[in-house]
Amino acid sequence: MNSKILAPVDGSENSMGSLDHAMILSSKLNTTLVILIVLEVPPFVYVQSQKLVNSIMMDLEKEANDILEICTGRAKNYGITVETMFLEGQNAGSIIIDYIEKNNFDYIVMGSRGRGKFKHAILGSVSHRVLHHSKVPVLIVK
Repeated sequence: MNSKILAPVDGSENSMGSLDHAMILSSKLNTTLVILIVLEVPPFVYVQSQKLVNSIMMDLEKEANDILEICTGRAKNYGITVETMFLEGQNAGSIIIDYIEKNNFDYIVMGSRGRGKFKHAILGSVSHRVLHHSKVPVLIVK
């Protein structure tokens, strides 16, 4: 059985801490770790210049790829198999749930708060959505 753990990250201190937990768990259980970053595409309703939109998106994509590079570098210390995934969309929580449903994950390990624009009293909006809609166990790391 090829077990997999999903670790969604956004580069925040909290998500990087949860990544450390996911890497420890992956090394103990001898699983593949999939590190996922979701680029939340901002609504460009009032932007009149496509050139400006392209420039913003290129900057966001570079930042996301830099975060994935840092994550894979950290994983080398654990001797685990790591895969990375980069997705884009309007709602990170929904995108993560969709990705979970289309792939066979045994566990999800994620931070309680990220860099998202909306906050809930206890959990961030993305972790809250994943926790309540995932059909596989979710470990929320504070």
